Amino acid sequence: MFGKLVAAASGIALLLFHTTSGQASVITSPTGATASSTFSADYGIVHTIDESGLTVLFVSGSTNFDAYLAGNPLHTQVALNNEWFTALGTTQATVTYDLGRLSTVDRLALWNEELSGFGTGRISYSLDGETFVSLISISPVDNPADQPYGAQVFGWEAISARFFRFDISGCPQPIGDPSPFCGIGEVAFSVLAQQAEVRGPEAVPEPGTVALLALSLVGAGWIGRARRCR
Repeated sequence: MFGKLVAAASGIALLLFHTTSGQASVITSPTGATASSTFSADYGIVHTIDESGLTVLFVSGSTNFDAYLAGNPLHTQVALNNEWFTALGTTQATVTYDLGRLSTVDRLALWNEELSGFGTGRISYSLDGETFVSLISISPVDNPADQPYGAQVFGWEAISARFFRFDISGCPQPIGDPSPFCGIGEVAFSVLAQQAEVRGPEAVPEPGTVALLALSLVGAGWIGRARRCR
């Protein structure tokens, strides 16, 4: 009887862990950003993290990443107070984004500005904002000029990071303004939700919870056995 209870408890614990081990991925805006070059305050780097140019808004840290992007949210082509540009004559730049806290990140959503944009980028990540580790290289699409544009998603194996640095070049892209600028419309990241923040069937039980459940079932078996032996 004891062996059966142990097996049952272990099976239930494993089943709970297996069926609830998925984590929700939420779309998250950085809380801060800096750029090595900026055209003016009207075209500041803050406009790439404030959703100002998006046709559909999201709740940072809450809205499901995949569900939001499945709706194909577009970015307006209107530049003033909606996009970032480098100073005139600057065709490469470095942008650093701060997520505000250490997070588990696996993807980037990028709305590459349609008139200038950038042709290539090297993305690196950091825990402290000082030491960066190279992550991936990207080559965003050259969006048609003077039209609202959508996001591209770039992915990697999930990492723990707070800061992301973009070293961009190849500006401007061939389609659009021939003036020497780099530009970005908006960026957002896919962050795996913390277990305490997940609700419903996607919630992942803490390992301690699973262990306590198994021990409780075993303990219940011992109590029943002891009572029968009296």
